Amino acid sequence: MKLTDLTGNLQYTLLQGTIEKEVTSLIYFSEKAGPGAAFFAIPGRKENGILHAGEAVRRGAEVLIVQEPLPESVSDAISDAVSDAISDEVADAVSQNLPGRASGQGRTVTILLVENVRRALALMSIRFYQDPCSRLYMIGITGTKGKTSTAYMLRAALEEGGIRTGLIGTVENGWEGHFQEAEQTTPQSSDVQRWCRDMEQAGCRAVVMEVSSQGLMQSRVEGIRFDLGIFTNLTPDHIGEGEHEDFADYVYWKSKLFRQCRTAVIHEDTPLWRQLLTVRRAETGMPEQVLSFGQNEKADCRCRYLQTDRKKEPPGTFFLLEEGASETEWEIRLSMPGLFNGANAAGAAAAARAAGICWPDICRALRQVRVPGRVEPVDTGGRTRVLVDYAHNGTALRQLLTDLRACGPSRLIVVFGCGGCRDRSRRREMGRAAAELADLSIVTSDNPRTEDPQSILREITASMEETEREGMCRGSWQVICDRASAIREAVRQGGPEDLILIAGKGHETWQYVGKNRIRFDDREIVRSIWPDPT
Repeated sequence: MKLTDLTGNLQYTLLQGTIEKEVTSLIYFSEKAGPGAAFFAIPGRKENGILHAGEAVRRGAEVLIVQEPLPESVSDAISDAVSDAISDEVADAVSQNLPGRASGQGRTVTILLVENVRRALALMSIRFYQDPCSRLYMIGITGTKGKTSTAYMLRAALEEGGIRTGLIGTVENGWEGHFQEAEQTTPQSSDVQRWCRDMEQAGCRAVVMEVSSQGLMQSRVEGIRFDLGIFTNLTPDHIGEGEHEDFADYVYWKSKLFRQCRTAVIHEDTPLWRQLLTVRRAETGMPEQVLSFGQNEKADCRCRYLQTDRKKEPPGTFFLLEEGASETEWEIRLSMPGLFNGANAAGAAAAARAAGICWPDICRALRQVRVPGRVEPVDTGGRTRVLVDYAHNGTALRQLLTDLRACGPSRLIVVFGCGGCRDRSRRREMGRAAAELADLSIVTSDNPRTEDPQSILREITASMEETEREGMCRGSWQVICDRASAIREAVRQGGPEDLILIAGKGHETWQYVGKNRIRFDDREIVRSIWPDPT
């Protein structure tokens, strides 16, 4: 596609070269550059992409999009890369006896200066992939917790209603039979557009997407008009270096989704939803329609008699839903424990109804849905009960342990840790939650990254000791730094009537230790204890 066609709605300054060029790909990693690529020099948290511009040109990039003047060292690297490319071209021409190409006539790299590289990538990606989102029914889900579960539940309801639906989120991206493991909750904008194009070509009519605050702040969904925007809940999170400067900033960026949606589906039981919509309504008058769900009587989709369903094994969740002024109640039996999952399911149901799905299809879908790494049962052949969950902050762990205790286990055992290079307040909050609510806690390593794992464990156990001194500690705890050993010890101690929660990593299949990414899956560790659980 011509660069002139890609920049039609973009404000830029042409620093060098011409826009009359053919662009073959849009890339933001220099190692993915090839002939005709446009390289977007994104300023990252750890490293500025502009420092890799020379490497991108060396690999064949013809266009650079930057948001700051090039440092002299980068300009030199680009000039060297161009010179090397010309020399290689001349040498090839001579060896092939092509005198017309052996003159070494210059290759000029086009450089565009823009105000925001991420936004430029989003707008140019829409044109490059021919705006697939405008032809798909787009649904975005935001909130601190519940995005993944709500996305799976809603996709199941849409599929049950006959609408082939793609998924973009924390666990995986794709459509039925064509899923790939995800690397980010919300991918970069060019990847979002590429996925949506592929989904449309595969026959999908709708896309359910998790939209993180980081994704909104970094323009990853810029230019997409969502048919539905769903708000699950909001609590302080992702605040600190490299994320949001404070809670107000977090709220502001969460609110951005509702500038881009026609209909907002909000959780009536979360008071902050009014603040979330007011931020954007004051600016734009959007969204056009607001629907609500929750246990509040004012909700358009009301959830009643929400309770743990002990008839299921492992336990699930039972509740009734009614819509608007209708006196008809629909019985929901969700195969996932946790009252918060009832709220997620109510949100998914409200959104499915807004999308035109009938209640019987919604009920069937919710009865069958499974969400990877979200209170996911792992088969042990009846020896004990094990659930794996992504809960990785104090609020999520406390809520989950509270709901699991309502399932009536003989003992509630939890294995957990905290990630390194993340908000350190999580360590105290998770330690206190486990000490207060679990009968046995095994504190272990999560993703320590470049922090000392033992130092993280000491901060967690310090909070548990504090809880004990206050007389609020329910159970005992052990420290086993090696996560696989910690999981095996929990399972060894667990009996048939106990319930074991392995928290923090959920669906993840890697552990980040130092600068290394090591294959690790909590579920695989449990299964390896008994190769054949039957």
